[in-house]
Amino acid sequence: MSQCIAQYVFKPNPGADMSKVMVHVKQAAGIWKRHGADVSFWTVSAGEIGNLVFACRFDSFTAYGKSYDAVTADPAFQKWSAETTASGLTSWVRSNVARAIALD
Repeated sequence: MSQCIAQYVFKPNPGADMSKVMVHVKQAAGIWKRHGADVSFWTVSAGEIGNLVFACRFDSFTAYGKSYDAVTADPAFQKWSAETTASGLTSWVRSNVARAIALD
């Protein structure tokens, strides 16, 4: 089994209140953690400076799938998604799902 990571890349919209953005990020982290993700949050320092990355790591692609299914079915996530979209604080850039390749 190889590890899997899902990355959600977004950027704050001009004039966005970053304290409000962080409230949304922390809410999302709680939801993903509840469903088995190891969550981390990143700021891009080279390349696409200003973008933010919300990352969820899993021990396997199967674990990612189970977590993703549970998250998207969770009423708290559905509410969070609607509220975050309506807030206008951020814009989606891209999402990636990657699986680790063993080098041994």
